Amino acid sequence: MVWIVIIMYLIISFLLTFFSIQKENEGLKIFLISLLLTPVTGLVYILFRKKNYKKVRFYYCPECEYIFPVKMKYCPICEENEKRVKLIKYNSPYKVSDKIILTRLT
Repeated sequence: MVWIVIIMYLIISFLLTFFSIQKENEGLKIFLISLLLTPVTGLVYILFRKKNYKKVRFYYCPECEYIFPVKMKYCPICEENEKRVKLIKYNSPYKVSDKIILTRLT
């Protein structure tokens, strides 16, 4: 009977860890909280935790086709070649590659 309770406790802790990874939380921290305290404490931590990270924005130069993860107004590579090309703002590198393909097709 005790083994069944221990196995259920571990399964619930693993499920909470999996759920927290899907919500982009820290999986190891949630697993340790669930294992050492209780799975209920781990669930409360998942639900009320504030995310303290920022989304990275990408900037794309249509002239030299470089992608920059830093906010800049003009492309530094093109400025070295004495061209002023304004960077285009993108949220995801995957969208950047889609836009490059669409721009070349048109």
